[in-house]
Amino acid sequence: MNESSQHFASDLAKSLVARNKLFSLATNQAVKVQAKQGENAIASLDLTPFNAKTAPITAYPFFANVKNSSQLIMAYQTAKESCTFEEDLAGATENISDYATEFQHDILQSANDLACYQIQLIANFVKNLDTYCAIKSVESLLNSKADIALLEVAAQKGWNVHFDHLAIRCASDQTADSKKISQLLINEHGYTASQVDEEIHYQFPDGWNAYPVYKMLENGQALRVFVDQSDVDDKHQIIQHWNHIYGYTAHHLAMRATRTVNQQKEDIPLDEVIQALTEHGISILSPTGAYTDGLLLQVFTRPERNQSIPVELIRKLQKLGNNLDRIIENGKLLEVVSRTEMRVEYAIRFYALYDIKYDATNPLHSVPVYTYFLPTQAAHVIKTSQEIG
Repeated sequence: MNESSQHFASDLAKSLVARNKLFSLATNQAVKVQAKQGENAIASLDLTPFNAKTAPITAYPFFANVKNSSQLIMAYQTAKESCTFEEDLAGATENISDYATEFQHDILQSANDLACYQIQLIANFVKNLDTYCAIKSVESLLNSKADIALLEVAAQKGWNVHFDHLAIRCASDQTADSKKISQLLINEHGYTASQVDEEIHYQFPDGWNAYPVYKMLENGQALRVFVDQSDVDDKHQIIQHWNHIYGYTAHHLAMRATRTVNQQKEDIPLDEVIQALTEHGISILSPTGAYTDGLLLQVFTRPERNQSIPVELIRKLQKLGNNLDRIIENGKLLEVVSRTEMRVEYAIRFYALYDIKYDATNPLHSVPVYTYFLPTQAAHVIKTSQEIG
C-alpha cells in the first residue's frame, strides 16, 4: 500500500465527522477536525500520522528474561551503559544537584522491595520499548505505586497496557537543555520531530515550553517523549527546580489500556480505569479532555510525595517563595490516558504507512485516532503536578 499520510488523515477526518456530530472539518485544512472547547474556544486536532521509519526494539535483549530484582537492576545498568543519555551531554548536568544521583540510586534499589511478579510485570512492559524509554520507564515504575498498580490491574482484568508517553524535566531555556535533549533523542535514539507545525515546539502562557519527539518501533509501539523546560525569565516555574532536585528522571509516565473485542481494538474507558485504580487504593485527581469526546482523555494520580530532599535544597526554594518547597516534593505522578482506537480498516492503513501489518489481537498494536498532545491538557499536567496535599 502506498499513500501519503495527508491523504490518510483527510479520509480519517471525513470518517470521524460523518459519525460524530461533535466534530467538524477545519476550514481549508482537510487533515484536521474541530471541537468546541467550552463556550467560546475551538480545539483543532490534526490527524496526520507523524513521519518516521520503523526502528528496532532495542530494550528487548536487556529485559526479556528478567525474573527478579537483582536481574532488573543489572538489566537497567547494562542497558543504560549501551547508549547516550542526558548525563553524557556536555553541560547538561550543570543544573543538577548532587542529591539527584542519590535519588536515582534509591529508586533503583527500591526494586528489592517488590515481589518477583511485580518485577516481571515491569520487565514485560519495558522490554517492548526502545532503550531510552525503557530506562525512563523503569525509573518511573519503581518510583510510583500507581504505575505498578495499573500493571497489576491490567494483568488481573486481561487488559493490554500501552506506553503512551514520557515527560522529561529540564532546566530553563537559558541553557537550552530541552532543545539539546530533543536533539539527542533525534540524533542518537532515532526519534523525529513532528511535521505538524504546532507540534514542533510548545510555548505555554504559565512560564514553560517543550519539544515533543516521536518514534515508531517495528513491533507497532509508538513512542512519544515530551521534553519540558522553564522559561528563563520565570524563576518560580517549577520544571527547572524539579530538574535541579531530581535530574532527568521522568516527571510522569503516561499509560493507557485497551482490549480486543470481535477483532476490533477498543480503548478501556477512562472511568473504568479510574474505578479499578481507586479500588486498588490509588487516589485520582482532576480529569481533563472531555471536549475531545474520547480522542484524548487524561487523568492524573495523586503525586508520590518525596520527603527526603536535603534541608539545604529546601531552604533555597523557601527563599523563592510560592510554595516551591512544598511543590518540589511532588516527585512523580502517573498519567492515565484514554485514546479512541481507529476502526480496523483505518488501523490497517495507518500501520501500512510504516510497513507494519496490523493485527488487532496483538497486545502491542494500538492505533489511536489522535496521536499527538493538546496544549490545554499539557498545561493541565503542570497545574495538577503542583497540587499540594
